[in-house]
Amino acid sequence: MKTIASEFAYFLRGRARQNLRVLLLYGLFLIVMILVYAFIFRFLMWHLEGREFSLIAGIYWTITVMTTLGFGDITFHNDLGYIFAALVTISGVVFLLIILPFGMISLFLAPWIEHRLANRLVQELPKGTTDHVVVFGFNAITRAFIGKLQARHIPFVIISASPDETLRLKDEGVPAVCGTPADPNLLKSLRVDSARSVVANLSDPENATICLTVRRHCQTPITAFVDTEEHISLMRMAGANRVIPLHKITGRYLAIRSTTCGAMAHVLDSFGELQIAEIPVHGTPFSGQTLEQAQIRQKTGLAVIGVWERGVFATPTAETILNDNALLVLSGTCGQLERLERLTGESPMDDLVFILGHGRIGCAAAQFLERKPVPFILVDQAENKNCSEHIPIYGDATIRRVLTEAGIDRAKGLIATTNDDNINIFLTLAIRQLLPHIRLVARANRDENVEQLYLAGADFVVSNASVGASILLNILESKASVFLTEGIHVFRRPVPTDLAGQSIADSRLRPQTGCSIVAIEGEGDSSQVSPPPETVLTEGTTLILIGTSFQEELFDETYRKE
Repeated sequence: MKTIASEFAYFLRGRARQNLRVLLLYGLFLIVMILVYAFIFRFLMWHLEGREFSLIAGIYWTITVMTTLGFGDITFHNDLGYIFAALVTISGVVFLLIILPFGMISLFLAPWIEHRLANRLVQELPKGTTDHVVVFGFNAITRAFIGKLQARHIPFVIISASPDETLRLKDEGVPAVCGTPADPNLLKSLRVDSARSVVANLSDPENATICLTVRRHCQTPITAFVDTEEHISLMRMAGANRVIPLHKITGRYLAIRSTTCGAMAHVLDSFGELQIAEIPVHGTPFSGQTLEQAQIRQKTGLAVIGVWERGVFATPTAETILNDNALLVLSGTCGQLERLERLTGESPMDDLVFILGHGRIGCAAAQFLERKPVPFILVDQAENKNCSEHIPIYGDATIRRVLTEAGIDRAKGLIATTNDDNINIFLTLAIRQLLPHIRLVARANRDENVEQLYLAGADFVVSNASVGASILLNILESKASVFLTEGIHVFRRPVPTDLAGQSIADSRLRPQTGCSIVAIEGEGDSSQVSPPPETVLTEGTTLILIGTSFQEELFDETYRKE
C-alpha cells in the first residue's frame, strides 16, 4: 500500500502536477463537447424525425459515436442527421482516440517510466565495497580501461547521466549507475571515500565539477582528462591529483615514432640511465643481416630487446633477420645510443616529417618535433584558429599533386592524424604506394580501425583509447611504465625468490614469460643497463622488463607467490 501511495504521489508534485492541470482542462473541454453534441442530437431528432430522447440518451449516443462503437440502436434516418453523426465520429477520433492517448503518454506515462527508470538505476554499491575505481563518463577510453581492470580483477563502477546508456552497460554486464557529477548523495552511494581512485572522463567543466564535489566529500585520488592544455592548472585547483592532456600526449607519441634518422632522435623514454629507443633498419648497415651478423651489442653496447614489423612485435634471436622495413627497439645508456648515432651517420636535421592534419593532435606533434628539432611540414584543408604558431600548407592531402608540390618525396616520416579514420586509412594506402620506405605513423580514433591501418601499411598506429587507458592503469598501479605501442609495456618487478642466485640465461625468463630484462636496479642509484646473459640475479634488486600486456600478466602469474 505504501508503494502505491508513493507512486500516486509522483503525479501530485513537480512537473507532473502542472501536467495534471492540463489534463483536467482538457477533460473539461471534452465534457462540454459531449454535452453540446447531446443537446444538438435531441434537437435534430425532435425537429427532423419527431422522436424525443432524454439528455442521458443524447449523452449515450454521443459517446458511442465518438468512440466509434456504434451500437446501432439509435440512428438518424435523414441526410442532415447522417452529416451530424459523421462530424461527431471524426471529432471523436481526433479528440478521444488521438489527442487524449498521445497527451496521456507524453505528459504522464513517459515521464513516470523515466522517473521509475532513474530511481532504479541510481543505486548503492554493495555494502563492504572498497578499493574500487569510480569512472565518470563512458567512451572508447573508458571501454579500453575497464577491459584492463577486468583482466586484473579490480572492481569498478561507471557513472553515466544517460539512463539508456546505463541500461545498455548493465545488459553488457558492466557495473553502471545513473547520476550527475554534482550530486553529493550519489558520491555517498558510490562509497567514493573508500574507493581506490576516481576518474573524470567528461568535458573540462564537468570534470572540474567532479573534482570539486569529490574533494568536498573525501580525499580519494582523482585523475582527470583535459581537452585544453590551459585548463591543467584549473583542474589541479579543483582538486585533481593527476591531470592528463590526452591530445598533447597522443601527439607526442605520434611524433616520437615519425622520426627516422638516428636512435637519439626518437628515444621513447628513460628510467634513470636506461634509455628505450627505436631505430628503423632502412638505411643502416644492418639491413638484411641477422642479429648475430649485425653485432649491434658488440659495437655499441646496446641490447636489441624487440623487433617491430608493421605492427607485429617479436622478441629477437641471434638468427632473426633484420628486414629493411623493420624497426629495432633498443635499450642502453645515452653514450651507447650516441655510438649508434655515429654508426648510422645521421642527425635530426637530416630528417623531414609530414604531418597530415593540423588539429589539436597534429599541433601537439608539431610542437614536439619543433623542440627536437626535427624539420616538418603541416598539411591541412582548413585553418586551425586555435594555433598561430605553425603555418601549414592548405590543400587536400588525399590528392597526390598537393603532397608532391609540398615535397613529399623528400620526407622520411609521415603522420596521418585527421579526425576521420577512413581518411587516415586512405592516406596510409596512398603514401605507402607512393613511398614504400617512408616511416608511416597513423592515428586511430576508434580501436576497431587499428588493424585496418596496419593492413593499409602503417608502421605504427597510435590509438587515443589505448594511450588513455594505459596512462590510467599506470597511474592506478603507481608504476613507472611507458606506452610503447598497442599493448607493449616497460614495467618494474622485484627479483623473484625462485630466480635469486641464477644467471639471466639459467632463469629462462624469456622462454617462460616472453619478457626481456632491459635493466637491473640495485640499492641506491646503482643500476645495470642491458645486463649480459651471464649476469646473476640477486634478491632485493629490481628488474626492468619489456613485454606485451599478456606477457606482463604471465610474469605476474608465474611468480604470483612473490
